Amino acid sequence: MKNALVIFNPVSGSRKWRDIPALIQETLREHHYEWTWVDTKPRQNLGPFFSSSYDRVVVSGGDGTVAEVVKFMVEQNVKTPLVILPQGSGNLLARALGIPMLQPRRALAMGLTEKPQMLDVMRINKRHYGVIAVGRGYDTFLMQETPRALKRKFGFLAYLWTFLKTFLFYRSKPYKLTFDKKRIQVLAKSIMVFNLLSVPLSTIRPNDGLLNTLILTSRGRVQSFISKTVVIKARKEQKFEVDGDVFRSKVINIEILPKALAIVFKKPL
Repeated sequence: MKNALVIFNPVSGSRKWRDIPALIQETLREHHYEWTWVDTKPRQNLGPFFSSSYDRVVVSGGDGTVAEVVKFMVEQNVKTPLVILPQGSGNLLARALGIPMLQPRRALAMGLTEKPQMLDVMRINKRHYGVIAVGRGYDTFLMQETPRALKRKFGFLAYLWTFLKTFLFYRSKPYKLTFDKKRIQVLAKSIMVFNLLSVPLSTIRPNDGLLNTLILTSRGRVQSFISKTVVIKARKEQKFEVDGDVFRSKVINIEILPKALAIVFKKPL
């Protein structure tokens, strides 16, 4: 028998997912897994639950739950394959990796049977971790201004509604940026530093050891830079987002940790 650690957020998702615990346990049995079950709590120490050896770590919850588990696993150098069972309103990482959104049984079965892949992870200001992107400017505003009730009801489409109402009215701000040793100054509406960008024809890869920065300037131009480190400095403390979670800082210092996380998904990189 194989062993899985299941980290379950009982308050994520809508009422239609209330039967998820039974579905998870049934699917684990079908694939000959035994499991240790953990219901998450605010500011919970995950350390004691990783004292045993597992074949899979299954995370059932939204972006915040996934982020906490990723942070712990990277900081503690845990290389057990991570399986994501999305239940939140955004599910940004699951969407980016092509993990099924509305088919939890299929998503879990895929996570238990497919081969894990190693992904780079971004470390931000020595304390935050992200797999998709770090943003400063309009994208952070978008995350903050989209009501939680709207996100729960319409999911990712809620962000589109907020974008249509606010984008043209958002003012650009001045920033100083450093890419490795190259320094520039910009007046920008949005700055996005990507590790993973899941769109057709994208050349951004989450396993190449590089950061890809896109800047939308005040004149509507897009500038791009590739580097291993990025520093973004504002005139005063501002909000920024990491994979959808919002923080505050005047300076954002981003570095790449090559192949720091094992995660199970089927979509080719």
